[in-house]
Amino acid sequence: MNGNKRWNFFRDYMEYFLVYSIIGWIYESVWCCMIYHRRGFINRGFLFGPWLPIYGVGFFIILGIFTALKVKKPLWVFIVGTVVATLAELIASYIIEATIGKPMWDYTGYFLNFQGRIALVPDLMFGLMIWAAMCLIQPLIKKLQDKFRSSKPHNIGFIVITVLFAIDLISRIWLGSNYKG
Repeated sequence: MNGNKRWNFFRDYMEYFLVYSIIGWIYESVWCCMIYHRRGFINRGFLFGPWLPIYGVGFFIILGIFTALKVKKPLWVFIVGTVVATLAELIASYIIEATIGKPMWDYTGYFLNFQGRIALVPDLMFGLMIWAAMCLIQPLIKKLQDKFRSSKPHNIGFIVITVLFAIDLISRIWLGSNYKG
């Protein structure tokens, strides 16, 4: 792979990571806290900026699973996405509790919850978000990347946002987590 192809590969996948990290932050901080729970604005991320990296990582896991299973039909994207997200959230809840000694979320009051770790409505929301990501957002991102691949403003914007993310990540490692639960 030559230098230009390596750059395009890195930029494309880093953009996916950043876009889904930002969408995850919007979902958690704006939708969940401000709109759904009406608790006002809460930065649900552990970083200063508007990104939740777990959503960026989650996108790559979903992309890998969907590629391996050849899932493409929208209904199956929603169903498989919901099942994968539910299992991931359940497993993550046990790992987090074992690691930090307490849960980071509690769905106890939700309909069809299991030990407060997973529940029907949040899991359907994750399935819907995965459907939107795979069926709507990802095709749009690819189209925009193809259109602006060699655009200087695109490359400069990408570099600035990536550097800001890296500074944020390094600062949080140095200063400690922003998470307040």
